Amino acid sequence: MKKLLYALGFLILPIVGCQEEINPAVKTSLSEAELSDLLFTREEEKLAHDVYTYAFEKYGVSIFQNISRSETQHTNSVLQVMESYQLSDPLDGSISLGEFTDPTLQNLYSELTSKVDISLEEATKVGLLIEDMDILDLQLAIASTQKPELIQLYEKLKCGSENHMRAFYNQATTLGVTYNPSYISIEEFDRIVNSSNTTCQPN
Repeated sequence: MKKLLYALGFLILPIVGCQEEINPAVKTSLSEAELSDLLFTREEEKLAHDVYTYAFEKYGVSIFQNISRSETQHTNSVLQVMESYQLSDPLDGSISLGEFTDPTLQNLYSELTSKVDISLEEATKVGLLIEDMDILDLQLAIASTQKPELIQLYEKLKCGSENHMRAFYNQATTLGVTYNPSYISIEEFDRIVNSSNTTCQPN
């Protein structure tokens, strides 16, 4: 979704994270696309964490806290791979909520948290939207590299996002909320929400 994020409007209407450690050795240089994807993913995963933390603080519903903890693992996994390439962290290690160096993500955080403020139902839609965006972005990142360590990272993150999407979909169903995907196809969305969680172990 990274490529679409700049062009499209934002249509807002038990949880398993990816917990394996990724410890690649220092690799060869990255292409411009690989570098851009990796740096963007670092901040995009923090966006998910920060919005879910905001939603938990507002509503006290455990799904937001549980998934935000998983997103912390995701951001750390991205940082590990960045460090293996000796890349500077765009966040400079900051964990301050709602602070990003990418202006698009900074604006998106404000948009999404304003939607969270409306109701628990809207906050649940925000969760689905974030995972919808993340899955497409990760698919595009996978398609833009042939480096095994990057593909492994993005596949694990995508697996985690699919688990999160299922969890938010279950909550949406309980609340009587309907969500139509804005980024992945309806066929893929249906496949994800109608399948079981996985542990995100590599094949």
